[in-house]
This record gives sequence, structure tokens and C-alpha cells, in this order.
Amino acid sequence: MPSFVPHKVIFFGEHAVVYGYPSISSTVDLFSKIYLIPNKFHYQQTPFVQGALKFLNKEDVYVKVESNVPSGSGLGTSSMVIIGILLHNPELRGERLAKVAYEIEYSVQGLGSPIDTSTIVAGGFVMTNGNYGIPLWEITKNDKKWKFTNLPGKNLDLIIVYVGNKGSTKEQVEKVRKFMNRGRFAREIMERIGEITREGASAIVRNDLEKIGELMKENHKELKIFGLSTPTMEKVIEIGNSYGYGAKLTGAGGGGSVIILTEERDKIREKLNELNLQFFETSTTSVGAFFK
Repeated sequence: MPSFVPHKVIFFGEHAVVYGYPSISSTVDLFSKIYLIPNKFHYQQTPFVQGALKFLNKEDVYVKVESNVPSGSGLGTSSMVIIGILLHNPELRGERLAKVAYEIEYSVQGLGSPIDTSTIVAGGFVMTNGNYGIPLWEITKNDKKWKFTNLPGKNLDLIIVYVGNKGSTKEQVEKVRKFMNRGRFAREIMERIGEITREGASAIVRNDLEKIGELMKENHKELKIFGLSTPTMEKVIEIGNSYGYGAKLTGAGGGGSVIILTEERDKIREKLNELNLQFFETSTTSVGAFFK
């Protein structure tokens, strides 16, 4: 039997969350199936797969992933695969699953936050380091602490556009860090992104689509200052801002994906087809990862 694991997007606060500001992410209705198939041959696996299998003390298995979403999309693929493998242990659920998955991901990457793993496990709108919503759990690593809550909100219709392999997360984080070390201007941008995120939480709870879109536009403009967008991303952003409520990059940036909060869906579809880009018409979902 497979596990079913959703991908995730970040609506507000990526990069700023590294410096203690809040973020808002959500699972989306794009689920992958993860099978563990007994096999005596040792296939070459990714370090994330190896780490998850090692934790389960499983060696003679082949991990089969059924997904329409390309890796490098910025939608939490690595976290999704780790969680999908761990779900095959019935004792790993909820908070414990989120924490174990993050530890495995961190051991491979050597950096990063538990936002992806906690969002995919919890499902729905997840706020990190905020004062809104229903408490989930806290995760501490070294000198950093992340507090997670679930925000109540209606599902939002989205178009997620894949613009090509995202840049290295480590490189994008380092790019922002250099800006932060230069002076007050970068810190003021982060403070504004924090304000945008808090305003976004209120807008999501109210289901204020126009306000959510307006804040997405502003968040993207702030991230663009750090050099996290690309020419292709900007073409998609223009389409999303013209025919949707708003659009922004999601995740580390430098490629990956753009999310569009849809309004004129047919027009957006037409314009994206002209760019010959892969996209997914979907929505947020309150459902997190599960084993059936």
C-alpha cells in the first residue's frame, strides 16, 4: 500500500523566516504516491531516501514515487519523499513524524528550516513564528526555534507554474545573507515582509482574495530586490498580476515555481500556453500526508 503525500507552497515570508519573521505555507491538492517495494537489489537512491530508509532500518526495498510534479519545482519534493517513506511506520504520525523528517532532511542538507516537513504533515494553512491560529508544535535546532500553528481558512484556487529547475537553496539563502550584512535597507525589507505575512494571515482567515493577491504582489517585489526572481518568472508574474488576484515566486527562488491566485482562469491558461510552460491547476487543501 502507498502513502499519499501533498506538495506545498509558501504564500508569504520565505527567506524572512530565516531571520525570525513569520511565514505562511499550505499544502496543495497535488498528491504523490510513495511505495516501498521489496527488492533484493540495492538501487542507487538519493541521500534523502537513504536517510529515511536507514531510520526505518529497511535496506532491501525499492522506493517508487508516482508524481506529476518535477523535482526542483520548489514545492517541497525532498520533504514529500522523506515523509512518504516514514509513513510506512505506523508509529510515525503528527508531531513525531514532522520532527523526524526534518532531522533527516537537515542531516543531508546541513541547513534549512522545518517549514516544508511540518506543513506537509499538518496539512492546510500553516503559520510559522506567528501569533495566529491553532497551536501545532515547536521544533528547535541549534539556537533556532520554530513555532507552528494551523490557520483556519477556505481553500484557495491556484495555478502553479513550473519555470525550470530552481537555483540551489543554499545559494539563494547565501545571496540574501550577503544583502542582510550590508546594512539597514535589507533589514527594513525583511521587516516589511514580516508585516505582509501578518496581514496575510488575517486576509486568509477572512477569505479576502483581493487583499491576499495584493500582499502576494508586494511580497514578490520585496523578494525581487534580493535577486531571487528570473526573467521567465517575471513573465509569469505579469500574467498572474494581470489576470489573477496576484502572483509571486514560492520557495527559495532562482527558478522553481510561481503561484497565481486565480481570477480569470481561462485567460491565464491561454497566456501560459503561449509561453509553453508546464503548470498545474489546483487549490490549497486541508489534508496532510497520510497512509491508506
